[in-house]
Amino acid sequence: MFAGTTEAATLLGISTQRVRVLLKEGRILGAYKINCKTWVMPLFDGMPIISGKKRGPKPRWGFRQHCGKKTLNVNRNNLRDNHKNRNTKKKVLSVKQGSKNLATGHETEIHGPCRIVYRPEKPHSCGATLWIETLAAVTVYDFEGNVERVNSMWEIFEDRIRKTDKQKVEQLIRVA
Repeated sequence: MFAGTTEAATLLGISTQRVRVLLKEGRILGAYKINCKTWVMPLFDGMPIISGKKRGPKPRWGFRQHCGKKTLNVNRNNLRDNHKNRNTKKKVLSVKQGSKNLATGHETEIHGPCRIVYRPEKPHSCGATLWIETLAAVTVYDFEGNVERVNSMWEIFEDRIRKTDKQKVEQLIRVA
């Protein structure tokens, strides 16, 4: 698996500018450029490997696994408004990653496994106590016929792998 600067920054819990500094210093193992402008870093156990420095404080970034999990929530306020006022067509379903809204609509299709979570003691960041979690791609439809597709992180990584030079991928596999 490979990651760009933004994904690596999210995985490490640091800014993208700091990742670029680490790339410039040559401290990220196996990183290289595609088309002379886009950085690609291999992931080992879901994280890029960063070599240490001889001087200065130890790095403080957190090695946490970012899985690209999306949650599907039902907006109860919009649902209530649609029920009371028959003419309104407010969107009641939302797909979120963390607290960021990725898509909203009236109907959704999950293209893979998912799970339903009920957690009244620890609600979601939006206040929901019941939601659906998935790593798969999600398609959201609304009454006007608009369609929004939220791709999974795995599909994005696979697309990047297809775009990379095959010889460089084989070299990275030999290094790992």
